[in-house]
Amino acid sequence: MQAGPLAKGAAGVLGGGGSGKPDMAKGGGSDPSKVKDALASVVASVREARA
Repeated sequence: MQAGPLAKGAAGVLGGGGSGKPDMAKGGGSDPSKVKDALASVVASVREARA
């Protein structure tokens, strides 16, 4: 699992963007009210990758 797509997906939920290297990435967005949704998207992505 690569960090870049996880950061990009979570930041997208927040209305922003993200990127990085396979082992380290960061992102940000403008809607902090959706932090729970962003974290849930990361959890869902990890679970899907493990399936």
